[in-house]
Amino acid sequence: MFMEIILSSGNTESIDVLRGNIQTQLNLGNSVLVKLLQPGIMYKEEKDWYCGTCEHGPMMDNDTNCTRCGVKHTDYHHHWMTVIDFMNEWEGKPVSFQSNLVPLKECKVQFDYSNDMFFTGPRLYQENNKCVELLSKLKSVEHKHTDKHWDLLLGEVNDNKDFLYTAIRNHAVLDKTFLTYFGKDTNKGHWGADVVRPRKHTAETVGPLENRFNTQLRCSDLLDPEIYNSTYYTAMIETTIHNDFAMFSEKEAKPIVAQRPFIVFGARNQLKALRSLGFKTFDGVIDESYDAIDDKVQRWNQALDSMMALTDKDPIEVYATLKDVLAHNKDHFENSNWKRCLTWDSYQ
Repeated sequence: MFMEIILSSGNTESIDVLRGNIQTQLNLGNSVLVKLLQPGIMYKEEKDWYCGTCEHGPMMDNDTNCTRCGVKHTDYHHHWMTVIDFMNEWEGKPVSFQSNLVPLKECKVQFDYSNDMFFTGPRLYQENNKCVELLSKLKSVEHKHTDKHWDLLLGEVNDNKDFLYTAIRNHAVLDKTFLTYFGKDTNKGHWGADVVRPRKHTAETVGPLENRFNTQLRCSDLLDPEIYNSTYYTAMIETTIHNDFAMFSEKEAKPIVAQRPFIVFGARNQLKALRSLGFKTFDGVIDESYDAIDDKVQRWNQALDSMMALTDKDPIEVYATLKDVLAHNKDHFENSNWKRCLTWDSYQ
């Protein structure tokens, strides 16, 4: 018998529950498909510990001293585990997984990608009247006259965004970038007349509060014609970043459907992961060598350099060179037969 289990949160407690549910189904002789609605799972495995002095590990509770440097167990910490670690627990068992991520570390179980970048599905900007209207308001590159080449909308506060905000403010590309970082106050963001300012966070659905569960359309799904018409290219940062996996969201989906070149501040090999899904990126026009750099600080600083280098090129020529790539990505995103984790019931 085949059983489907859906996980809608991604903390240590929910992982413990999920682990128990999977094992229960296996004990009943069932095969299990796990759909992870929250791909950026991070959790602590309390039975393992890592040395606070030399970082050696994992070790077990019965190891009273570090097996490398000998420090006592009192000086220890638990490492954060990722979704790939959890999936690999089930190696050799009839358990498969589906989610909106691409494993970057070896995944030892059956895994299928699901395109849930837009909760409503990849045809959002073909089928939703509001989104079709937003797309129709975008100017062609020939009709833009602006000294801002990039948009970078950092959104809600976290440590990675704090770092990037500081880095770009100390980089020459700042003068060429439409930059916002509202942190914990959406009044500090920028919301054009055609989009909706969220009350607290951009994942809020659009419409009156009493109707919030009647739509999957989020504030963050709406591209802003005012910003896009004032810039040529998009830079973005994902909320969850780890070198074990790459996840993609509406942040990539919006420039894809609008046919805009972009740079991603993400995990090592984030662009490589995107290409593995059938998309094309912009190497040859944008220096994408940053994508392969192990160290996050170096990788992101080189991405800033790549942003700056592109501002020296004529945007009209850039778009002409990338015309086929941009058209391919839009068609691939909107018209491929993607698997989906999210349904109306799972969203509610």
